[in-house]
Amino acid sequence: MTRTDAPLNHPPQTMVMLDDWTWQSTWFYSPNCKGSYSVPNCVMPGQNFFDYKKSSTFHQTSDAVQSFNGTDYAPGLPFTFNFGTDKMCLPDRNSRDDICKSKIEVEISDLPYEFPVVEDIGGIFGYSPVLNGFNATFLPAPYQFMQAGLISNIVGWHMCTALKNKKSCSNQDYLTILGGTDTSVYHPQSMQEHPIVVTPCINAGNLNLSPSRDNYWSASWTGLWMGNTAISLSAPSTGQPPVPDASCNTINPVAIFDEGGFGKGAPIPLAAFPSIVTATGAIQINESAAILNQGKQSLYSVSCGKISTFPTLTYELSGKQNITVTPDMYIDTTTMPGTCLLDARAWDRTTAGAQTFFGLTVIERTYLKFDYERLTVGVAPLNHNLF
Repeated sequence: MTRTDAPLNHPPQTMVMLDDWTWQSTWFYSPNCKGSYSVPNCVMPGQNFFDYKKSSTFHQTSDAVQSFNGTDYAPGLPFTFNFGTDKMCLPDRNSRDDICKSKIEVEISDLPYEFPVVEDIGGIFGYSPVLNGFNATFLPAPYQFMQAGLISNIVGWHMCTALKNKKSCSNQDYLTILGGTDTSVYHPQSMQEHPIVVTPCINAGNLNLSPSRDNYWSASWTGLWMGNTAISLSAPSTGQPPVPDASCNTINPVAIFDEGGFGKGAPIPLAAFPSIVTATGAIQINESAAILNQGKQSLYSVSCGKISTFPTLTYELSGKQNITVTPDMYIDTTTMPGTCLLDARAWDRTTAGAQTFFGLTVIERTYLKFDYERLTVGVAPLNHNLF
């Protein structure tokens, strides 16, 4: 069905996929929409898609149709899928031969509308962890390859946009390794393992996923410092339970690792957001913060000549490891040329619930190791000589 280095023919079909650590499986755009199969009506010209009817190895399964609400891919519209199995091939960076497995379960889009735009991807290559009791509809492709003994239970990731060069990412912005990590860019002894947090409180706020789930690569967020000043992670006292389950107000917040839109911006508790505005001398401007991240706060500019004087942000995970975010990491200098923007994201526990997102702004100098077997996230700083 899919090979990353093969020409587009039938079979195989080459798919351009987007990595998504929070997506549960692998889904493909297909010519299904409004109850029928039609390439002219359901696929915009130029859209990469999977034409499952031209795959001799595709078989639809009897798994129930699922619908997801609140996705980035179709905001405000249901994202509906049915399921099937097909042969999938992945490139092996250590060999000229692909790693292939038959009967990988995947999601096939079956939308109740014509998709209105051309996306630069043909689907999502999901990576979310697999919990006990999950059926095949929750199994990401790497997990299924691991089950077959074709790759190990590890996925490694780092980004190169802040490095001196992109050689360690094969000259791309990021590098994902299925079945291992790249120990040349971090010291293995500095890797700390964090058990993922599984709790209904992840979905207690406005995450708005349907069906609700709590299988994310995550860690307990136990501390935050702005410079030398400790910042409270507790919800402010409002006289009302912050979420439907008041017990979610008492647990440590949950840091969900997300390289997508939800993870942009350095998370700051809403009550502390004025502090970072003051510390950076930020000035509110008449633009939406949505151009940077998913935060609900206003957008602020700062003096480009004073960035080095701004405070460092320190995030503590599981009470045992810190991630340091320097001012140049949370100040954006590229979105609006000539203007430096405060790339911080207000986290309001009273509406968002216990979860927040740790994404590119926080982890751009960090190596991540996702372990499907132990259900842990490994965190290590990238080697200093890379910067």
